[in-house]
Amino acid sequence: MAHWRALGVPGSLVAAVPNMRAHGQSGLTAGLFDLVVMSPTLGERTGWLELKVGKRDLSPAQRDIRSIMAALGVPHRVEWGRDNPIRALEEWGAVRRSRR
Repeated sequence: MAHWRALGVPGSLVAAVPNMRAHGQSGLTAGLFDLVVMSPTLGERTGWLELKVGKRDLSPAQRDIRSIMAALGVPHRVEWGRDNPIRALEEWGAVRRSRR
């Protein structure tokens, strides 16, 4: 989120999605990916980005959501670490490419 706030492309949006771990909120859906991404590059499509750390893998609910997205042609990525999610946001045109 901080990277998008600093280098976000005009007309783009990266937003966190509350999940079932958001205590005290009813009606949330298990397995939804962490970030929803809209950008001029994606056009009318919306991208979904799941952020993982360490060796954690997708939960069964996340695998189900990923299968639905794949079947419908919805852009989605699962990325580990700090730099890989940034690359996904760059590829989707939500942030300007940073110098490496």
